Amino acid sequence: MGFNPKDAVDSARDIATYAVDMSSDIVDNSVEILKGNISEGVGNIVQDSLDIAGHTFAKVKEIVTGPDAE
Repeated sequence: MGFNPKDAVDSARDIATYAVDMSSDIVDNSVEILKGNISEGVGNIVQDSLDIAGHTFAKVKEIVTGPDAE
């Protein structure tokens, strides 16, 4: 399957939407840090950041290789 610009735009929109959704979790975890629960807050921020990166990687891979590639 070749590159489809419409799918690329849809994937980019999905990446942005997911990142914005996850940013609210990062803000919540920042509040935990301010409350003194530093290790849990930082750990959750790192995990949320890795989730965003993983989702972005999967979507970019889908754009480049097509949706059915493993």
